[in-house]
Amino acid sequence: MRLGRVEITPGFLVLAAWLNYADDQGLLLPAMISCVLHEVGHLCALYVLKKDIKYIRITAVGAEICVADSMSYQGELIAALAGPCVNLLLAGLLCRLPGGAMLAGMNLVLACFNLLPVGRLDGGRALRCLLVWMFGPEWGERLASLSSWMSTLGICGLSLWLAGSGGNVTLAVVAAWLLCSAAVERKRKK
Repeated sequence: MRLGRVEITPGFLVLAAWLNYADDQGLLLPAMISCVLHEVGHLCALYVLKKDIKYIRITAVGAEICVADSMSYQGELIAALAGPCVNLLLAGLLCRLPGGAMLAGMNLVLACFNLLPVGRLDGGRALRCLLVWMFGPEWGERLASLSSWMSTLGICGLSLWLAGSGGNVTLAVVAAWLLCSAAVERKRKK
């Protein structure tokens, strides 16, 4: 489904419908608002950087914002960190409100997850920009790829270790998604 420059994939609609059906505690709407504000953080940074948005694609695993022209490493670093910064700011504000602890925690988890130094996540993009900026494209890309794989394998290992002691389905799904994402990213770079 396309709304102007925004494309919403069928996978997102299916996931949203399933989450709505399974949401017994009423967390879906606050989680969606936190995710939207996260993306608004990226968009505000891109606006300040005077970047033209080509399209926004909303999928089952997140949103992808494509700009019309290339960005400097510094600009991409700022844009990548803007989303998690919004979530950290919201967590700090919401934890001070009566009954805001759950929403604060939700924003904190969203920020921390996105700051993981893994491939396409904001933390992976930010780390890649820093490393390429500091060490040049060849070494920066190698170090970023190594960091991404080590982090992904560490999360997979943690998932397997927890599976032996009762398990954590959410972490196992996240680990599998990160592993697949890293493999797709590696294949795309070849």
